[in-house]
Amino acid sequence: MSQVARKVNDIDVSWPPEVSHEPTMSIGRVHEIIVKEFPSVSQAKLRNFEKHGIVSPARMSNGYRGYSLADVERIRYALKAQRDSYLPLNQIGENLRLLDLGEEPLPVQPVMRVVASEGQMRLPTHSRISLRDLQVYTGASDELLEKAVNAKLIAPDFSSRFSSGAVAVVQALEVLEKQGIEPRNLRSVYSAVNAILDLVDRVVAPERQKNNAVAKDRAQMRATELSAQLAALAEALLTVGVEEL
Repeated sequence: MSQVARKVNDIDVSWPPEVSHEPTMSIGRVHEIIVKEFPSVSQAKLRNFEKHGIVSPARMSNGYRGYSLADVERIRYALKAQRDSYLPLNQIGENLRLLDLGEEPLPVQPVMRVVASEGQMRLPTHSRISLRDLQVYTGASDELLEKAVNAKLIAPDFSSRFSSGAVAVVQALEVLEKQGIEPRNLRSVYSAVNAILDLVDRVVAPERQKNNAVAKDRAQMRATELSAQLAALAEALLTVGVEEL
């Protein structure tokens, strides 16, 4: 196991030592257990925990990963730390390393957060978030975030903060990266979105330029509606295009 383990009865055992460390479960079975408490968690996120050293599943004879009850508890610990204490994965990993050694984890500093009723962290609709926040919400690597910024798919403002919408962008990039699609390959998508935004801007500009708050609100609402309609058109065109491939 890659975790630093402490000895229990002269046997190296990672935390928690009191449950089975036998790798008897597939990732699918682990997912079935975890989603009962964390409904929004995907198998991809569970795999991401391995990359961050939260768990080190065994390699079975068939080549698949094997998980133990101890792995389930480590995953549960990580998800609770993200949800309840807003900890980044690197600190969660360090806390688990200390627990493996039989030591106390690092103290948690209280932070402001918004949590949905099912336990999933939820950002306010209009907010700016730090790079650390972005990593906490997505679990994305420094490398992926750097690639996303370089490709202009997400952009920090002058105070190095991001739109809360960057969370959804990065989550999509993580999925695409697993399919072999890098952020740099998506510049054409960025350009297409900007072209759509330019069109929306031209349509609502006369209303937005009126010097009163009601007109500006009306322009914003119309921009939102137009964007949704154009997104639906783009999805329909993609569906037709895929059928013709």
